[in-house]
Amino acid sequence: MSNLNLNLVENPVIKALIREQAKFPEDFKLNICEDDEMYLFSLSNAKEDAGNEDDRDRALVRYYAIGRRIRDAVKQVVDWHFGGFENVPSFLDFACGYGRFTRFLIQEMPPEQIWVSDIYANAVKFQTEYLGVNGIVSTGQPENYLIDRKFDCILANSFFSHIPERTFTSWLQNLYDLLTPNGILMFSVHGDCLLPAHIEMPANGILFSAESESQSLDKEEYGTTYVTEKFVREIVGKVSGGKAFVHRLKKGICRFQDLYVVTNKLVRDFSELKFSHHPGGYVDVAAFTNKQNLYLEGWAADVNVGGRIEEVQVLVNGELVQRCEPFYDRRDVADYFQKDAILQSGWNCYLPKNTVAPEDVLTVKAINNCGWEWILENCSVKSLVGQRQSQSLLGSTHEKLKLVETQLAAAKIAWEISQNKLMITQPKLEETQTKLEETQTQLVSAHTQLEQTQTQLVSVQMQLEQTENQLINVKQELDRSQNRVLAMESSKFWKLRSGWFQVRQMLGLAGE
Repeated sequence: MSNLNLNLVENPVIKALIREQAKFPEDFKLNICEDDEMYLFSLSNAKEDAGNEDDRDRALVRYYAIGRRIRDAVKQVVDWHFGGFENVPSFLDFACGYGRFTRFLIQEMPPEQIWVSDIYANAVKFQTEYLGVNGIVSTGQPENYLIDRKFDCILANSFFSHIPERTFTSWLQNLYDLLTPNGILMFSVHGDCLLPAHIEMPANGILFSAESESQSLDKEEYGTTYVTEKFVREIVGKVSGGKAFVHRLKKGICRFQDLYVVTNKLVRDFSELKFSHHPGGYVDVAAFTNKQNLYLEGWAADVNVGGRIEEVQVLVNGELVQRCEPFYDRRDVADYFQKDAILQSGWNCYLPKNTVAPEDVLTVKAINNCGWEWILENCSVKSLVGQRQSQSLLGSTHEKLKLVETQLAAAKIAWEISQNKLMITQPKLEETQTKLEETQTQLVSAHTQLEQTQTQLVSVQMQLEQTENQLINVKQELDRSQNRVLAMESSKFWKLRSGWFQVRQMLGLAGE
């Protein structure tokens, strides 16, 4: 067992990181064991990100940053239950590995109050010798893990996320039994939300796969496990005899694994545990302009309820030289987190050429409204520009392409809506057209009838005029006849005639 020969004390990138991340930078324990699987895993990921180049600085930054991130999650729970690390008499870091988290814990508590336990004897030895803590070598089977003392605070980070169902309950029982009456147990798991969409969770709520990042442990005993909240609560109820209180912090570890808190004595209600996640972000583009100014572009977002990014800070060799706020939309970020509240997460800024040089160490960090901060990038300017400069044009083109795709998608949706409306309107239009044609036919018929009526009216008018003329003639003839009668009655003949009729009447010779 030996330390990695990385000359960490003189590494300017690591010095800048620890200055930001450690509570007491001058006392921080930097050394990493050469067998540390968590560091080797970070190194493997860094190589993939850098196109298979051996980017050790990036691996170191990732390794230390995750350790600090775990400490921040644990600290929130400890502050809620105990009021601070100073009030924790004893702490057990179970499945501790080679001290990625413990090196931050010893800056919060005296090492003699800390116990570490792992199945790797070398890991326990490294921590006891280098970090000064107490050590307990673990076993492969839970029934063989026999400890003669109890602990006030127990953490099993990324342990239950790897063990099969047949040992899950037994290990949880062991750790629960190690708690003091006022103690708390914290353990992380892979929630069922992390399951690939095509894989179905069994009815009992636990799924085990014989795959893990460990290169030495039996994958049938240490693989990858997914569980439901219902399963966890049932197991906690079983091992505690129904006495324990349990609370789930969704994705409480590194915004990935769920963190469960178990205690027999609820000093404060779980509603008072105001857990916050770190902000997130990324530097997408880093390039020198034609005038040798350094241009930076990326995103920063806060996923906490009511959370927001207060500012993005840029430090050069530990000195603050620029700050900015997110001000433009990043639909890709909002879609990834499925949270429209963080749509406006894009930021950019310029660093004048007289403030930064290629050999300087650049630190970019995001700070949220709760005061939590997260380092988005910590490396040399030369390294960052070399990796991201080729992405500047690509990133810009990608964003334009995404914009065009969004516009095309919107146009397609609008076209489909129009088509749907057209499909709905078309029958109505055809019905209206039919009614219009019927109306036009009725109108033509009515027009024809009107013309016929007008013709008949003209004929009636003509007949009326003829009748009126005839009436006039008849009247004139009547007048003439009346005149003739009057003339006859006034004549001598008519008078003699009238007298003759009177004589005959008197003689009784005339009729009625």
